[in-house]
Amino acid sequence: MVGMKLMRAAVAGACAACVALPGTALAGTLDQQQPNGEGASLQIQNTQSLAQTFTAGLTGGLDQVDLKLSGTGPTQPLIVEIRNSTAGSPGGTVLASGSIPTSAAPAVTAFVSLGFATPPPVAAGTQYAIVAYTAAANPNRWDWVVDATNPYPGGTSNFQAASPPGPTWTSQSGSDLSFKTYVLTPSPPSTATGQRAAALKKCKKKRSKAKRRKCRKKARKLPV
Repeated sequence: MVGMKLMRAAVAGACAACVALPGTALAGTLDQQQPNGEGASLQIQNTQSLAQTFTAGLTGGLDQVDLKLSGTGPTQPLIVEIRNSTAGSPGGTVLASGSIPTSAAPAVTAFVSLGFATPPPVAAGTQYAIVAYTAAANPNRWDWVVDATNPYPGGTSNFQAASPPGPTWTSQSGSDLSFKTYVLTPSPPSTATGQRAAALKKCKKKRSKAKRRKCRKKARKLPV
């Protein structure tokens, strides 16, 4: 069976904290998430890569992902990519890439944040993939928490018995890896009325300093 081929790892503990890498910040809006899963994880090592597809709900730039991870003394960083998705599995186009250093590997399960300096564009309703792989060899590996109850309808977990991954993935339609995505959305158009600016302009025509000061005080109470 396909499921039997995956290398699994028991999760020793759980932690609700989110470990943020230096320089990362939650700049975008939380878009997609699958936070469930505490009892089991799948191994990421030099003979197995993992991926989770997701469907963007917002249009903008994907500036950060959180992965629910733990590490068994990994000796190599975890490479994380955002890719296109084809037929429910990762495609071959890498939209963004980053790495999580070994020093950020949590001893017990925690969400680890990874920000992208150049956020890749995503479109609402389009499916993408989070791909994770490493050169670390078992037992010094990374583990990604999984929920086998299929809690996320917008995508599914995938695995591949290779690292770095090649083009052929195996979809695990009954399970989802734990993740969160954040999207920077375009700024809304200005809603300035111009009332305050117009009133302040009129204040300059007042002849006395006292009248100008009184006028400006009133003008500053008007909507921008």
